[in-house]
Amino acid sequence: MSNDTATAVIDRLQSSWGGSIVTDAGELEYFSTDVYSQGKPLLAVLRPNDAQQLADAVKQLTDAGVAVIARGGGMSYTGGYTAAQSPSVLVDTGTLDRIVEINLEDAYVVVEAGVTWRALKEALDAKGVRTPYFGPMSGSHATVGGGMSQGAIFHGTARYGCSADVVLGLQVVTANGDILTTGSAAAANTSPFFRWYGPDLTGLFLGDCGLLGIKTRIVLKLIPKHAHIDYLSWQFPTAEGLFGALGVLSRHGLASETAAFDPALTRVRMRRAGLSSDVKALTNVIKKGGLISGLKLAVKGRDIVDQEQFSLHITLEGDSAAEVADRVARARKLVGAFGESIEPSIAKMMAANPFAAWNSMLGPQGERWAPVHALVPHSKATSMFNALQDLFAREQETMDKHGLFIGTLLSSVGAQTVVIEPCIYWPDSHNAFHLRTVDADHRERIGCPGEHLDARAAADTLKRQIADTMRAHGAANLQLGKFYDYRAGRDPAALAVLDAVKNQLDPKGLMNPGVLSR
Repeated sequence: MSNDTATAVIDRLQSSWGGSIVTDAGELEYFSTDVYSQGKPLLAVLRPNDAQQLADAVKQLTDAGVAVIARGGGMSYTGGYTAAQSPSVLVDTGTLDRIVEINLEDAYVVVEAGVTWRALKEALDAKGVRTPYFGPMSGSHATVGGGMSQGAIFHGTARYGCSADVVLGLQVVTANGDILTTGSAAAANTSPFFRWYGPDLTGLFLGDCGLLGIKTRIVLKLIPKHAHIDYLSWQFPTAEGLFGALGVLSRHGLASETAAFDPALTRVRMRRAGLSSDVKALTNVIKKGGLISGLKLAVKGRDIVDQEQFSLHITLEGDSAAEVADRVARARKLVGAFGESIEPSIAKMMAANPFAAWNSMLGPQGERWAPVHALVPHSKATSMFNALQDLFAREQETMDKHGLFIGTLLSSVGAQTVVIEPCIYWPDSHNAFHLRTVDADHRERIGCPGEHLDARAAADTLKRQIADTMRAHGAANLQLGKFYDYRAGRDPAALAVLDAVKNQLDPKGLMNPGVLSR
């Protein structure tokens, strides 16, 4: 198809959408870039007001052969919304930002896809309820729709699972302009209170990275907000000890969140934090946990964790002080065999500043950042971690040559899963996404190393080597985007079903081409 035809469609849409269609060159560059890379140039960005308006536009675009890509808060680092072909139009779902219904009696909330996790949490806090999983660490920017498309973890994950585990139903715009509803709300005169009314069509669209359609509404479970919380931290001389602790905590369902750092990432975090961020964190800890908690943090300062050891930081929640005390006592007993208890100030800081991660996409001296993660069962965590350390040892000379360094974040999801996430840092220039998203005063403090193309290429090669090592050891992944190889070695019968669904919903293959290796 010709660009002239695509342009004609945009011109026609602009006559009715007006300023809700973006064609400014600077804005298009920003929207074509994620945390890690830049895609093909975009023809336009659509900022819809409702699902029907979007559905009508999508049909016109796909009829003309234009690829359509959905974007949430933009926190992807796997090419989840970068264009793989031209012409492409991006849909910025950030304008779909209404909380439609908070139903306390039936325990669900309906939100539009562009609602951020922070905005949702604030609205639910006022009602004394929460979603069991309530967002990633980047939830000030990351959206509910993005979390459903890409898969997301952290707040509430250790106890309640990932983003997909809290969904009751969806509204999705498909490539042919249909508006599709899943869950019980797909039936006549039925509210969105139940997911499994017949085959679970909701699950098809969770983790699809926008391959099958654009999510416009999401229905999430609600639970009463836990009234009591406490915190624990430990340090461990070995990775085996850390993984042993994560395993017993997970199997007993004690923690709401778990966050662990290898020694290298601890050093990165200690180098990154500045006085102003310390003061902000301290203020929030005092607001949430009282003056005594704040004083302990101030006195301990940066000496909380031995930078040569692995550390683990958890929150424990309950509906009474007695329940939380019991969880704390059991956790201390179980983990005591693996590591040494330390002051839980980092756990308190993380709970008091739940969505403060967006500045972390740059290193302590302005380095670029790219995480690569694996989800593995507890039985494979140590072998996976050791295989990655072997890879880094083999590549150390190249890493040193180009100024690359790695720190690893570790966590758990529910009872079965460990997350291992090496984060690559390398000296390089900041792209349009960094310039728009990272706080300007933070960028000024840390500086910018400038363009280092050789370092960028080395980081890209290492990123692929990490992913290949993970796949060879049986890892699963979230946020697959256009980076992780979804199809390699996958059951052919399962792929046939997925491809049949894709062909039904998007026969021209124009809904986010390239994701899930398709």
